[in-house]
Amino acid sequence: MKINHYEKELINIANEIIGFLINNGAKKNDAQDIMQDVFVKLLQADIILASDKLRPWLYRVALSRFYDIYRRQKRYRDILLEQYAQYSEVEPILADYSGLQRALEKLNDYQSALIVLYYDDRKHIDDIAMIYDVSSSKIKVDLYRTRQQLKDIMMGYENE
Repeated sequence: MKINHYEKELINIANEIIGFLINNGAKKNDAQDIMQDVFVKLLQADIILASDKLRPWLYRVALSRFYDIYRRQKRYRDILLEQYAQYSEVEPILADYSGLQRALEKLNDYQSALIVLYYDDRKHIDDIAMIYDVSSSKIKVDLYRTRQQLKDIMMGYENE
């Protein structure tokens, strides 16, 4: 069975995205499931994207699915904690997050993804711009503004 160039590129990008999702907190099985969902969506769309549009589209769909799963799991955890508190006299002990973690949670999905891509995954500005299909200068400005927002949030925590 011969695998053509387009399919090889899809496989390489899929492995890259799976690694990205795992680095950002997804379990290996969840990351693989997300990637499978992305491929199903690509097949259902019945489109063949050009090479320069393929990676950004796959990343956007995978990130969107990842955020949906994260929000759903967080909602379930909150519901379970509420139920636990209803039936228990003892309050559950929750992990205390650092100021940075709390500040990162206040960012929107796009801003937190920028921080993760740039600092955790060590992606170059041009690569991030390609993922989001925007100019490099927009990514630079958005990163700068996000860092400033994080700084302001952190300063607010120090003043408390």
